[in-house]
Amino acid sequence: MTRPLDSVTPSEVDFYQQNGYIQYPSFFSATEIAPLRAAIDHAVATGRDRILGAEDGGRHGADYERVFNQMLNLWTDYPDARAVTFNPRLSDTARRLSGSPHVRLYHDHAMVKPAGQASRQTQWHQDAPFWPMDPVGSLAAWIAVDDVTTENGCIQFVPGSHRFGKLADINPYHLEVEGESICDRMKAMGHTLADPVAMEMEAGGVTFHHSCTFHRAGPNRSDRPRRAFSIIYVPEWVRFTGEWNAGNTPAEELEVGGEWDHPNHPILSST
Repeated sequence: MTRPLDSVTPSEVDFYQQNGYIQYPSFFSATEIAPLRAAIDHAVATGRDRILGAEDGGRHGADYERVFNQMLNLWTDYPDARAVTFNPRLSDTARRLSGSPHVRLYHDHAMVKPAGQASRQTQWHQDAPFWPMDPVGSLAAWIAVDDVTTENGCIQFVPGSHRFGKLADINPYHLEVEGESICDRMKAMGHTLADPVAMEMEAGGVTFHHSCTFHRAGPNRSDRPRRAFSIIYVPEWVRFTGEWNAGNTPAEELEVGGEWDHPNHPILSST
């Protein structure tokens, strides 16, 4: 059974606020997730750009592609991806977990981790330093498009790590570089971290995590690509800092210090 609308409980909100993540193992059914899987497969097969309109398609090179083939804003050119990005059950859950009157879309992105010995792990990191936002509080939904396990690179979280706040000075910006790890850096500084938890789940399962939560995805040691789809939500109080372009939205089209009022960043759920 898939998750109904308006079903977030106070205990779930408390768990998310305390731990910085939460898992919903059967959020979407196999039938619901199949069109998204087909859309991602088509985007890969046709060589869809990472960022539409960007120089060189927004690609970072072969080493980055071994971490994952990432493609932003599939909602703009794939109706079946749009149906998930704009799914009201998903965005309502994000709004309730964050405690915001409304949440806007930052961007969606497919993440296809290649199979085999060439696959690399996504290093331990926070999302917040990559997003031109202040204060923190944005969150991401991570959707398992395939069954995900530790073998094929499921997402993993360090419980409670979001309470360290945004750590831009020690956050690895090069997720493809072996040895980069915000966890190792924090431990070297004398901090104690909780043991990581792996989010194994069947296709259609969803996790939500805070932008400051430490997370990673291991290499894909299976013989098939591992497909995932993520949607980033911006709560009402989070503002644009103007540090760089917002996904594929030019910085000059947003007001520095203002709310994310732009057609690329619509409100997806509100009270």
